[in-house]
Amino acid sequence: MLNRRVSFYQSATEKKPSTSGALTYWNPDKKTLKDLTKVLKSSPSLREVEIYSDNIEKLWMTYCMNYFEVVSAGGLVLNQRGNALWIFRNGHWDLPKGKVEMGEKLEEAALREVTEETGIDRLKIMGDLTTTYHTYEIDGVVHLKTTFWYAMEHAAGDSKGVPQAIEGITEVVWMKLPVSAQIWSSSFGSIKLVVESAMGEMGLLR
Repeated sequence: MLNRRVSFYQSATEKKPSTSGALTYWNPDKKTLKDLTKVLKSSPSLREVEIYSDNIEKLWMTYCMNYFEVVSAGGLVLNQRGNALWIFRNGHWDLPKGKVEMGEKLEEAALREVTEETGIDRLKIMGDLTTTYHTYEIDGVVHLKTTFWYAMEHAAGDSKGVPQAIEGITEVVWMKLPVSAQIWSSSFGSIKLVVESAMGEMGLLR
C-alpha cells in the first residue's frame, strides 16, 4: 500500500511488531482499516503495517470493502536461454501485467497482456506463481489491485520486443535472474515477491 508492505496474519492473540519501523494492529475495526491510507501518508518513516486477527478471512473482506477493486493478471517469462522478461514502465522496472477484461479467464488475460505490453508472443503458461495486492489513488479514489501471476515460457531466445508506449513502457529487456540491486532500487516490493516466488519454483520455468 503506497509502496509500503501491509501484511495480514491469522492470530488468536495480539502481537508486537516483528521489525523496527513497523506498526501493528490486532482485530482493527472498519474505520481503522479505512484510515490506513491516511496513516501511511502522514507517516513517511513507517515501513510496514502488520495486521493480526483471529478471523482473518472476515477482516480481509472488510478491508477490501474500503477500496475500488481491480483484477489484473501477468507473468514472469523465461526464454530458452534462461533470461527473464522485464519492462521499464514510467521510470520503474516492472513485469508485464494488466486488467482482466469482462468474461476473460485469468490465464487468457495474463497471456494477452504480456504480448500487448512487450510484443513477445509464442508464450506458454507453466504454472501459478503468486498473487499480489497493491493500492494506488486516482482522482481521490483509492484502488486495490489484485494481480494473479503465472510462470511463463517463451519458445525462443532473446526475441526483440516492442514496448507498448501508450502504457508508459519504454523498454522491453531480457535479464538473467537474479537481477542486480540497481534494478531493485527502481522496482516495487510486489514485483520482488513475484521474482522470489519464481526463484523458489524454478521447475515451473524450465
